[in-house]
Amino acid sequence: MNLKSFARPLALGLSAAALVLPAVTAVAHEDDGKVRDRQRPVRGTVWREGEGAVAGGGFASQGIALKSWHPLNTISSGATSGNDCWGYVSSSGREYALIGVNNGTAVYEVTDPVNATQIAFISGPNSLWRDIKVYGRNAYVVSEGGGGIQVLALSQIDQGVVTLSGSVTTGGGLATHNVAINPQSGYLYRCGGGSSGLRIYNLNGTPATPVFVGEWSSYYVHDAQIVNITSGPWAGREVAFCCGGLNGGQAETGLYIVDVTDKAQPTLLSRILYPNARYSHQGWLTEDHKYFLLGDELDEGATQPLSTTHVIDVQALNAPVWVGTFTNSTPAITHNYYTHNGKMYAANYRSGIRVFDVGTAGSPNSVTEVAFFDTYPADDGASFNGLWSVYPYFPSGTIIGSDLERGLFVWRPEIIAATFAVANPPAFVDPAGGTTVDVTVTATPGQTLDPTTGKMFVTTGAGTSVVPLVPVTGTTWRASFPASACTETVGYRFEVQSTSGAVGAELNDRFALSAIGQTIVIDDNFETNQGWTGGVAGDTAISGVWERADPVMTIAQPEDDHSAAGTLCWVTQNGPVGGADGAADVDGGFTTLLSPVFDLSGYQEPMISYWYWYSNNLGGAPNADSMPIQISNDGGTTWTTLIDVTASTNAWASHQWRVSSFVAPTANMRVRFIAQDLATGSLVEAAVDDFRIIDIQCAANALPGDFDGNGTVDGADLAVLLNGWGAKGVTDLDGNGTTDGADLAILLNNWG
Repeated sequence: MNLKSFARPLALGLSAAALVLPAVTAVAHEDDGKVRDRQRPVRGTVWREGEGAVAGGGFASQGIALKSWHPLNTISSGATSGNDCWGYVSSSGREYALIGVNNGTAVYEVTDPVNATQIAFISGPNSLWRDIKVYGRNAYVVSEGGGGIQVLALSQIDQGVVTLSGSVTTGGGLATHNVAINPQSGYLYRCGGGSSGLRIYNLNGTPATPVFVGEWSSYYVHDAQIVNITSGPWAGREVAFCCGGLNGGQAETGLYIVDVTDKAQPTLLSRILYPNARYSHQGWLTEDHKYFLLGDELDEGATQPLSTTHVIDVQALNAPVWVGTFTNSTPAITHNYYTHNGKMYAANYRSGIRVFDVGTAGSPNSVTEVAFFDTYPADDGASFNGLWSVYPYFPSGTIIGSDLERGLFVWRPEIIAATFAVANPPAFVDPAGGTTVDVTVTATPGQTLDPTTGKMFVTTGAGTSVVPLVPVTGTTWRASFPASACTETVGYRFEVQSTSGAVGAELNDRFALSAIGQTIVIDDNFETNQGWTGGVAGDTAISGVWERADPVMTIAQPEDDHSAAGTLCWVTQNGPVGGADGAADVDGGFTTLLSPVFDLSGYQEPMISYWYWYSNNLGGAPNADSMPIQISNDGGTTWTTLIDVTASTNAWASHQWRVSSFVAPTANMRVRFIAQDLATGSLVEAAVDDFRIIDIQCAANALPGDFDGNGTVDGADLAVLLNGWGAKGVTDLDGNGTTDGADLAILLNNWG
């Protein structure tokens, strides 16, 4: 289970934007995953450290502290997506962030990262792709939407003045994917845009009006880093390390090393097509120029299960060697890398900023992740959402990040006193209290831990309590859980301080269930129909009737089901592929998804859970509809409402309900989901997947096999055991890891 699904709220007042996203200019990357996976921007007010811990606590992190966060709507009223970022330090030492959004470029002073303040916004061609670099006292902005090179004058930035001094339209087509600058030579390189390679401009002498001086068009170049070589056989050469290939980078994708010393006649020195290549996106040299660290944007989820960085030895420019790869523990897609002070700072989409110690890059297996800040709390999936880029070069240590849906993040590294690891985290904690957990607490280099400061924070429905975390032996510390209400989720996290005052703290909870154990009664991912009915007698909807299908994506309906395996879910009718968004939404009334009858008699604490998708905030009457979800214990004669869903999720979300909190469990249980169109012009879509019923055991049974605790082993207990057959849990009476014939023998031995 991905525990990020339990993350606390992101920030007070933040919600998904209720708007239809504008069309993206159709360019060479119109089939890019960032178009396919687009989500509505997260909207809200600026969050600053000290104004409350909600935003900071809503993002998982280690070693990176959030100082301020500027959602897209605070950057520009027309901003619907973020893209690249870069930095600038004025002659006075003040620090500035430049962040691109779909409709322009914003400039923020971040000298005080907590009080980061916007000082300018320069409009530009509307596009999902915008890229920014700085040379001297000018910023250079390019876009797939065209416009050539926008030149922003930064000479009066300390006075709060940033102006568009002009646009350069020489050098062929006006669209550009990325811009690279070699600060040592003073040359600018436009990358990509259509089928382009490198287009080269001289910034020396007339930086406000760059002069086009040459190009290299043998291959498409998606992004590049250009440096001067200062030692060895290529000393004195200017060399471009290009991520690209043929057919827009889709074919023969790899690293291309180009001698660009003669701007009129660039020369390909070598290329390397690394193993399992899908799309060579971007990369950066280690600071000693020995290795190129390359991110492939399409290998995660295809040829690689985890976020993967390819290490290429480039010490021999005419004969590069693929050394290997290093990964971390998430499946997120890699995007943009930069190296600084022995670290690699990676913007890895849904897993946010990831920091690696690359001092041993030549031995990839020894590269370790040392810090992170996750800007996409929902999951770490291999989809194109989340963090686009980072900039780690401010002298103060401030780091900025630009996020597709969440805008500008301003961070500072922090000293961590210790890290925590739990080898065997408890799945259950005894409701009566007393369950212990052992945690390995490892002091970071240079830190000595104060043994009196260990704490475990335990969060239940009653609030958060603090219990001691006490050293036991070596690096093992121990804490005991307090009493909790059976069936509730118990969150817990650890903290300790060093003798110097540094803090090691987990910002996100681990989770356990308050119970002795549990048995899965029903586990239905809807890949087969186990008795559900879509559309029942009395329904009035004229379209959008529930059907079990692989959903067809619209702006209101999901593209995929929720299950990790399989493709089907119950959804309010599919329209044609490529059809209108409202072609098959719920119209003219209501439609019911009805469960089969479930026998929940004899169980201690049955719980119902499911994943759902709901959208009602689009169209001519937004937020005017609802979806009642109801339960019955008499086969459907009478119904009790679990919840009437009124808020759009526009994403998969989950509910879990304790049955006995609503009705007494019986042998005639049913559940129904009613998607309804209550207002003319509204756009209503819903989906349901991964329906489960779990029985939670709240107290140990004195008599083995007496699962319902009624004092005798009978037919009801036999039914519970048979429902748990082949699984582990309370029905595994002999504790061998599965419910089998031996457990049946124990039950029968205690019969009556």
